Amino acid sequence: MKNKFGNKAVSSASIIGGDDKPTAFFIVGKSDLKRTLKQNIQKFLYDVRKKRIVKSLKANPHSMEQVADYIMNELGFLEVDKSEPEYKTEYSQMRASFIMQYKPELLGDLEEAPKLENHEEETIKLFMEQIEQRQKAAEDIPPDIFDIDLHMYKKDDVNNQSKIIVEKNYGYIGGSASGSKNGFMKEFDKTFRKVYQYYGVTQKDIDNNTKRYIELVKTLARR
Repeated sequence: MKNKFGNKAVSSASIIGGDDKPTAFFIVGKSDLKRTLKQNIQKFLYDVRKKRIVKSLKANPHSMEQVADYIMNELGFLEVDKSEPEYKTEYSQMRASFIMQYKPELLGDLEEAPKLENHEEETIKLFMEQIEQRQKAAEDIPPDIFDIDLHMYKKDDVNNQSKIIVEKNYGYIGGSASGSKNGFMKEFDKTFRKVYQYYGVTQKDIDNNTKRYIELVKTLARR
């Protein structure tokens, strides 16, 4: 999840990552957040790409099962075994994140996400403790009460590694990459856009401007 700010100076705390990954946060102090010339150009180009995509996008949906097959058979990724520590960590954190997003009532007294009232040191410390407490409470909810169907796919190339995450129950697709090869990150971004484009949208998604449609347009317009 990306947070965008307007042209006004702000002083606030923003929750990030709540929709996709374990909740994290950052503090924005009072500062002038006006866009630079480069940022204005990037936004202009993004808007141009977005309009072009919206105009040309056609319904061509695929199921999450088909997406998983595409990631492995067409893009050459290998699925990480669910017994691997990396998978277990991702699963635990992702399941907790989905609980906080889709079933916060399971958290009882911690159902409502904490808010930062001010930027005093003690207040920030308490806020962090509340975030961790809520995350831990979500992780402690048994899978038989709330579970997800998470799959992790990886591709390793010497010093470069890319990872794509698919959650089939809620239609989530995520990814990350790290490496030293020139152009590797751009290459992964292109791959990730291919996955989203293959996932596609239905005509109903287009007509109703659904979350699936919005995420597809945003992902394809990103460079």
